[in-house]
Amino acid sequence: MSQIIQLFSTQNLKVAAALTAMGFQFENETAPVTRVLRPSGQESTVFWFQAQHPESGEQAEQISRWMTTEADSFAEKNPEHPVAYMRAALANRDELVGVIKSTPRQVLIERNGRTISISENATPEDRARFARNS
Repeated sequence: MSQIIQLFSTQNLKVAAALTAMGFQFENETAPVTRVLRPSGQESTVFWFQAQHPESGEQAEQISRWMTTEADSFAEKNPEHPVAYMRAALANRDELVGVIKSTPRQVLIERNGRTISISENATPEDRARFARNS
């Protein structure tokens, strides 16, 4: 008699990352995700996991709720749980990505054997001053 495998699917990349970090197994290791392109042009991505952790017996659905709809209350009651740490790390990553995107780049320019940098948002006056002094 074959064993029935229960599956859990999620479109939430953070949930998928947490499940992977916790050792949940993909339903198919060689094809863990389904990408769908609709006639409207809308695209969706779905990650497929076995619903139950192979060792602890934890349920992927519960982990998903701890990461999403029950996140704040779960973290408050279980601040030392790995899910609370993963959620905090992923939130911090989002903040850092925002900082990176909002920070002007420095443009490196080589002149007279020297490398100097200037902000890509430098004013025309700053650029002129830079050109005179380099």
